Amino acid sequence: MTSFRFTGSALTALLIAAALAGCAGQKEAGEAAAPPTLDGPGTPGCAMARPTPSPIETAGSTMWPTSVTLDDALTRISQAGEGRFGKQFAGVEVVPEKGYGIVYRVPSAEFDEFVTQQAGTECIYLRDAVYDQATLQALANRVMDDRKYWDKQGITINMTGTTHDGSGITVGVLPADLERARVELPKRYGTQVPITIEPQEAITTW
Repeated sequence: MTSFRFTGSALTALLIAAALAGCAGQKEAGEAAAPPTLDGPGTPGCAMARPTPSPIETAGSTMWPTSVTLDDALTRISQAGEGRFGKQFAGVEVVPEKGYGIVYRVPSAEFDEFVTQQAGTECIYLRDAVYDQATLQALANRVMDDRKYWDKQGITINMTGTTHDGSGITVGVLPADLERARVELPKRYGTQVPITIEPQEAITTW
C-alpha cells in the first residue's frame, strides 16, 4: 500500500493502494501488461492451478476483477503490517490480470509465515524491501511538516508519499520549483532514503 499526504484538510492522510482491487486492473485496451519478475518466494496457493481472470471491457478500457478472498487477505496483511509487523511491512500490490498479489517486506520469517497463513489458497508472492513503511512514512511526514520552512525557501510542497515497494518516498512540488527542490531537499534530509521529487500542482478542495 502506498500512503500519500496532500496539503488541504480534506486530503490529509489519503491512502492510495497502488494496486488493490479494481484500481490496479484498469488500463487501455490492447496495452500489454508485463508481469513483474517474481524474485521472491510464493505462498502455497501459487503452485495451485487457477483459472485465468476474465477481463471486463468498458469504455475502451480493460479491467480485471480481483478475487474477494485475495483482497481480504491483503487487507488483513496490511492492517497487521501497520501494527504488529511495523518493522517489516512495506506495502502490497495486486496483479489482477494474473490473479495474484505481492507483499513487499523487510525479510522476516515470522512475517512470511503470517502472510502464508493469511493467503490460504490465494497466491501471494513475497518481495524484499529496503525500508519498512513506518520508516518511510516518518520521513514523508517530516517533509510535509516542514512545508512552512520550504515556503520561506520559495519551494511549495503539495504532496508526500511512500512507495508501495519500500524503496523510498515521493515528494510533489509546484512544477516551477522542481529543479530547486531536487537540489535543496537532499541537503536537508540526506540521501540515505531515496527521495523522488515530482511536479505536483496544488490540490483544490471544494
